[in-house]
Amino acid sequence: MGDDRPCNIEGIVIVQIKLFDWMVRKLKEVRYVPQLKKNLILVSFLKILGLEVSITDGVLKMTKSAMVILKGVC
Repeated sequence: MGDDRPCNIEGIVIVQIKLFDWMVRKLKEVRYVPQLKKNLILVSFLKILGLEVSITDGVLKMTKSAMVILKGVC
């Protein structure tokens, strides 16, 4: 929001994301904050879940072991 006011979390849900290859992945424990106008994915939270995150040449890639979980353009 840009003004340092706290926002209320109104729920914790599971979100499905359709990826570039039409596969659907689930993000668990997603916080629903209606005051935010954009969706945010915290990289530090994904690392806690055991994912490796890299951003190279504007491409974000999340992997677990050798498997690519998510890939997108930043």
